[in-house]
Amino acid sequence: MNAIRKSKECFLMILLMTMILTSCNKILDVDPLSEWSKESFYANKKEADMALSGIYSQLANDNVYGYYFNVLLEAGTDETYVNAAPASRAPAKYLFTPSTDAIKNLWLRLYTCIQLVNQFEKNLKADKFSTEEYNQLLAKARFMRGFCYFTLANWFGPVPLRLTPSTSQADNHLAPSPVKEVYEQAENDYLFAAEHLEHASSAKYVPGEPNKMAAHGLLARLYLKMGGYQPYLSENESECYLENPQQYFDKAKDQCEIIISDGWHGIVPYATDPDSYRNHFINYLQDRYDLRETLFEISFGNYIRMGVQVGGRMGNINGLNFQGATGIPRSFVYVNVGLPVYNIYSLEDSRRTWSIGGYYNAWSSASESFVMRYIFDSPLNQYYGIGKFRRWEPKDIEYLKANSPVTGAEYTILNNTPGSETDPNFTSTNFPILRYSDVLLMHAEAIIGSRNGTADATPEAVNSLNIVRERAGLDPYIGSVVHDDFFKELVDERLRELCFEGLRKQDLIRWNLLEEKLEATNKAIEEHPDFKSTDVIHRIYLETGENFDRKKHLLFPYPLQETQMNDFLDQRNVW
Repeated sequence: MNAIRKSKECFLMILLMTMILTSCNKILDVDPLSEWSKESFYANKKEADMALSGIYSQLANDNVYGYYFNVLLEAGTDETYVNAAPASRAPAKYLFTPSTDAIKNLWLRLYTCIQLVNQFEKNLKADKFSTEEYNQLLAKARFMRGFCYFTLANWFGPVPLRLTPSTSQADNHLAPSPVKEVYEQAENDYLFAAEHLEHASSAKYVPGEPNKMAAHGLLARLYLKMGGYQPYLSENESECYLENPQQYFDKAKDQCEIIISDGWHGIVPYATDPDSYRNHFINYLQDRYDLRETLFEISFGNYIRMGVQVGGRMGNINGLNFQGATGIPRSFVYVNVGLPVYNIYSLEDSRRTWSIGGYYNAWSSASESFVMRYIFDSPLNQYYGIGKFRRWEPKDIEYLKANSPVTGAEYTILNNTPGSETDPNFTSTNFPILRYSDVLLMHAEAIIGSRNGTADATPEAVNSLNIVRERAGLDPYIGSVVHDDFFKELVDERLRELCFEGLRKQDLIRWNLLEEKLEATNKAIEEHPDFKSTDVIHRIYLETGENFDRKKHLLFPYPLQETQMNDFLDQRNVW
């Protein structure tokens, strides 16, 4: 989110707000920021922008979109699994508990962001702005609150709904609201944002900030979730749906069509650029905004340019292995590309060799140099890493294919923002939250009513699918348009198009397919010709599916410290 103003004064304000609001405990131990200068704070555009920067920055760190949430906590599907046993990777294998730091810190960051929004809403001086400017500022904050509450409800189920700033210890004690109410609050915030935010095409729009069509797109995502499986409602699967789920698919369809009919957003077709998919992700790597395709993203590069490391590790911990020295684009395979991802692409799909890297570089003490290996067709290799956010690539991939392993092979650094290109831990790579191709696939899904609908695919649904397929270099879809068949195609297409973008687990949960996909993944691993039951790495691959318990793992537990502080927040009995 590039609303960060490039000034030291702005950064100091962000840092101050972040330190004050590090945890719910600390929120309640200090005077709220709004009390420091009641009469003047948020009284002009500069102050309001600095406050918004503090709000945005809550998600641009290790605990949320820098690493733990979107890489490890979102792992454990048919998309990824881990290849090592350290406790830091345990959450990706369903070995989390109410005491798990990654879950606690996610909760704290989201509620810190909400606290900042509530302070902003309370202390923004309406009489200091025009009505339009006041509503736009408020819309940016409410967009973020809607995003946080949607995320909390997705992962934790019923949660406390806080709409005013916390100012005393008594504010800790708040019962969780039914998830439907939490979703409805997110809906209200998004609707306000959609009405008052700038369009991304506006000369006034600041790239990276919330915008009008992003609000419509996230409304569509919210409605698809509301129409889907709700695991907290009942032990009886048939009762785990909100009343009249079709109404939400109709709403999702409408929101997608607002974006589609607007006509400004789009994707560059394969016919125009055969490398369209690759080039779009190069923009994230090199901190460039593709406002046509990306409706919303988490920005890290702006912090890097200020000389500050804020926790973005895209391509570093979920990349292509490159270890062994300083001065390199160091990266690790903390999560592997899942075997189903390797299997799901056709050979002509241009996304195949971008989503999957298929090579790695490692220091050899024997030759005292780096040795690069090509492993694309060895999907059970422990270095089988994600390519979508790669920091580097071989200069001559064809030579590597033909001659692997290659000692001292030359490479190109792709994440080349100054200060980031050889940082051993942090990168400036931005992370997509909502892309136009997702809007198209949501549109097709909404038309058929998702998994439990009955409608067959219409020409409009097929067209939305085909726009995504064409950019991948594929022929138009000619398969069955019967509901169940077309839905299965959408399940696969979302994996092909959106893999590793932090969406798969929630997709599978709302379709009630997570358990089924984990079982299929383990079966595919065990039946692969390279699988060895005595191989330690191969056994670790299976742990994700073996550890999964649908009674526990379709939601996160409430963090232990929250149930200890909040007298009205009772832990679920499965924990």
